[in-house]
Amino acid sequence: MNIVNDMKVISMAEAKPNIASLIDSAEQAHERIVITKDGEPAAILLGIQDFEDMNNLLEIYTDPALQKEILDDIAYSKAHPEEAVSAEELRRVLDQRWARENSGE
Repeated sequence: MNIVNDMKVISMAEAKPNIASLIDSAEQAHERIVITKDGEPAAILLGIQDFEDMNNLLEIYTDPALQKEILDDIAYSKAHPEEAVSAEELRRVLDQRWARENSGE
């Protein structure tokens, strides 16, 4: 799978005069835009929230202890479905955890 094929691709010359609208598109529509230089992919423009979300996923993928904790939680929730939480509640809890960890508390 070539991820660049799934994104909008524009040249640097085209991006320069349209940078404000491209940023809006990346920020508001979560569009990822490949910018080419001399016909080759050179950079990707994406909104800050998407960037932060990607970094959070990278943290999970590179932290064996965190992966084990997640797998243990999944196993527990399968064994105790009556204690399951909604996706919204899970997101709220994770957001609080990441905020706490990033604030140095």
